[in-house]
Amino acid sequence: MSDNYSYPLMDSWSQSEIISVITFFQSVEEAYEKKDGVNRQQFMDLYRQYTQIVPSKMEQKQLEREFKKSSSYDTYQVFKKAKETKNSRVVM
Repeated sequence: MSDNYSYPLMDSWSQSEIISVITFFQSVEEAYEKKDGVNRQQFMDLYRQYTQIVPSKMEQKQLEREFKKSSSYDTYQVFKKAKETKNSRVVM
């Protein structure tokens, strides 16, 4: 997990929502940075939480674009691979 950038957040979120969204973005980082990637089921659960916190597709895309710009990690590609794979781990 990198300390060189910040996570995109919204002022209106509660502390628990902020923690959930950061955890989701950290799981995207794990998919790219860890040799064995991220647990597929855990990632999908975190993604579902993320979409509940940010129900607007437009806001999701905006946050994901900001995250990709600062980290170079693409949340959509991790999600796509997690949906398509039968493996228990998602590795980018």
